[in-house]
Amino acid sequence: MADRAEFLQSIRHRTRVGKYQPTRAPDVAWTPQGHPREQEPIEDPASRFFEELEALGGNGRTVRDLWEARDYTISLAKERNAKLVVRWDVEELDELGVDKPLEEAGTEVVVWRDLENPRGIASRADIGLTTAEWAIAETGSLVLAGGPGKGRSVTLLPPVHVAVVPADRVLSTVPEAIRKYSDGEVPANLCFHTGPSRTGDIEMTLSIGVHGPGEVHVLLVERPYEA
Repeated sequence: MADRAEFLQSIRHRTRVGKYQPTRAPDVAWTPQGHPREQEPIEDPASRFFEELEALGGNGRTVRDLWEARDYTISLAKERNAKLVVRWDVEELDELGVDKPLEEAGTEVVVWRDLENPRGIASRADIGLTTAEWAIAETGSLVLAGGPGKGRSVTLLPPVHVAVVPADRVLSTVPEAIRKYSDGEVPANLCFHTGPSRTGDIEMTLSIGVHGPGEVHVLLVERPYEA
């Protein structure tokens, strides 16, 4: 364990304005009080999203269509020797068409619908497969809305989370995402997920995957409406 002086110096360094910034994502801790946040325009939101996601230990890539997204998901399940995949019950994932190929390869697929023990199933799953409402470029975050067929446990309990997102859902900033809900009904469960689960203790030591997935894979689909 670090001695007292070293420990306190580490705390000072990590909490001093502008002295600790692991990514380019903005944060009020790095903005002087009373001054508005200055922001350069994000010219390529998808590239910036991947940059921020990967800086936090996530994995992201652009795929041409659902065929390529399907191949990636099946290959990942094979690489991780996945025995159980749980997915949201949404039309986009029905069209993805991974259920039958995965089951033929020996991986059980459970759809989040009318389950007797949904959390128990999610806790046993190797991969959770979902979509996302939005992806946010400046922070590498996913905006996830829970609801019928879209259980939160699918995004939290399996050690691997895969999100298949249309490329036209990438927004530049967090305020832009919030404005999407400013004039209408806000989902009862709306979450911002940023990279793999990261848990820090008092000594600023990070543990990955303790309170959520240790792996996050985001596929931005350029032509999601072409099967």
